[in-house]
Formats: sequence, structure tokens, C-alpha cells
Amino acid sequence: MPASPAHPRSPRVRRHHPSSPSSPSSRRDPGGYETAAGPRVLRSGDLVLDESRWTVHRAGTLVDLSPTEFRLLACLLRYEGSVLTRAELLERVWGRDYSGQPQVVETYVSYLRRKLHRLGPPLIHTRRGVGYLLRGQDPGATDPGGPDPADPRLGG
Repeated sequence: MPASPAHPRSPRVRRHHPSSPSSPSSRRDPGGYETAAGPRVLRSGDLVLDESRWTVHRAGTLVDLSPTEFRLLACLLRYEGSVLTRAELLERVWGRDYSGQPQVVETYVSYLRRKLHRLGPPLIHTRRGVGYLLRGQDPGATDPGGPDPADPRLGG
């Protein structure tokens, strides 16, 4: 019996097995969180997240996070500077099978803000009606979402 194009063994259909080393999802769990064997450190300004040790430091201070807070922060760090929607965060952090309340994203973002922002300038920003982004502090940059202090119209 000849293989049809939709048949899984057909040469025209290329599928990656989840445990295949060449598969882009080979190192991700169902929620999209990377589980790479080697140590991986994500950084943004004075924020350091060590995935192999499950630790987070802000301004040199150890920050105690729950596993969900840790996964959410790691996700925001991986996509630093990009806005992630609530739906994207739900899928990447809580997994495709999550059936709880979608407002859990706002709840956990507020937990992270409370723990991280007391140690330095805000890193997690809201784009109203769109989602959230993590943006590291650049000492010479102004907030593109806020007024420019050098603007002469501000009269400051």
C-alpha cells in the first residue's frame, strides 16, 4: 500500500519526535519551559536568573520565587523587549492544558513585581490591552512609554 502525503511515514511529511535531538521542542516541557541539560543563565541589567540552580538575584540579593513565578520570569527574560500576550504566557508558563482562570497571569505578574521592584527600578511593564514585557534598565535611555524628560514642552 503506497504512503499518502498525509501518512506519518510519508517522505513528504516531516515530523520531529519529541525526544529527537534535532527537534526544536526536544528540550521543552509541555508548558514550553526549557529543560536544557547544561547550565543556562539569563540576565537583564542587575537581574540574574540561573536555570540550572533555580535561583534569581536582583542587585546581588537572592529573590525567593515560587516555581510558577520562576517560570514566568524566565519566559519574560527569554523574550526580553517583546510584548507577550496573556494567552502566550498562559501557554508557555502554565501549559496548553491549563483550564483555570486566565487572570492568574495578572496575579503572578503582580507577585513578581512586588518581589523584584523593591530591589531596583521596574523591569516588568504592561502594554495596556496587549500584554507584558520585561525591559532592562539602560541608564542613558528614557522610557518609550512615558514622557521624555528632555522634552521642552514639559516645562521642567
